[in-house]
Amino acid sequence: MEISCIHCKTRVNVPDQKIPKGRKASLVCPKCRQKIHIIPGEDGSYTPIDGKGEKQAKVSSKSPSKVPSQTYQPPTPAYSASNKPFEVLDENSKTALLCISHPHALELAGKIMNSMQYHTESVDNVEKALTYMKFHLFNIIILDEDFDTNRRGSSHIIDFLNELEMMSRRKVIVFLLSRTQSTMDNMASFNFSVNQIMNLGKLNGMEGLLKRTIKEHDQFYSVFNDSLKKIGKAT
Repeated sequence: MEISCIHCKTRVNVPDQKIPKGRKASLVCPKCRQKIHIIPGEDGSYTPIDGKGEKQAKVSSKSPSKVPSQTYQPPTPAYSASNKPFEVLDENSKTALLCISHPHALELAGKIMNSMQYHTESVDNVEKALTYMKFHLFNIIILDEDFDTNRRGSSHIIDFLNELEMMSRRKVIVFLLSRTQSTMDNMASFNFSVNQIMNLGKLNGMEGLLKRTIKEHDQFYSVFNDSLKKIGKAT
């Protein structure tokens, strides 16, 4: 199925089996990274809508030509939407990306995010992480400062996030696992451009701190998001 982004007009090809049948869904445009909302019609077709609920042109179910892949540094492998388990999600779905090199921390983080009903992806190298981030705006990224150290993995990921348009960047929570920094060091969090830091020696408190960080992030932006809705600029 071909979906045309209502923001930048890029045409995105999404496998039919990835579309939740009969339900409103959303996906992130691979070019401008803005969210595309789609609603089902009685005839089985889907209609994109903007943030105000206004309808745009219907999507096409015909097989389109491939969208040219985007390139950026460091280089990433070719991406195929059919290889991603949650390229299209229900409207209220939450997603997490785990970029963690320490096995125990990775296992623990995965269990915590799954228990919190997050759709979770785990990667073991920076190229794959950046590819996923390019085609999907994750709600939370748990990043280990030792992730893919030989290729400066954590630095590349934070640089990528800092280059996002601000309306997109503020939606992503970054939770940094560190051997050297103290847990909940606000000044260090600011310097690293992350929401929260947890020392790897304090992993027994990870679940509580993750929940607290997510709650504080949502509360911080609730007033801002309400203001956007009032002036018709909600995303």
